[in-house]
Amino acid sequence: MNVTEFHTITDQLFNKIELFLDHFAEEQDIDIDYEINGNVITITFPNQSKIIVNTQEPLYQVWLATDKQGYHFDYVENEWVCTRTKQSFDKIFSQSVTDQATI
Repeated sequence: MNVTEFHTITDQLFNKIELFLDHFAEEQDIDIDYEINGNVITITFPNQSKIIVNTQEPLYQVWLATDKQGYHFDYVENEWVCTRTKQSFDKIFSQSVTDQATI
């Protein structure tokens, strides 16, 4: 992977995150605020808990910070995979959003 490919793939991920959050907020009838600032998405829930997703260009990784834990993801076979648990970004992210939205 090169830098251009990394940016293309992470841009797609950020778009996917935005769509997921919009759908989740509508489905759950809650107000989720999110802000994208460069390579960082900060998500704030009604209870003021936060999730932060950011890219780590030098490592070609995506990092996810939740109230409970932090995760690092490598891009493996067209999917972001946690370096520790081997679970997909989608699975960990959606579970984290659900958990923090219902605290």
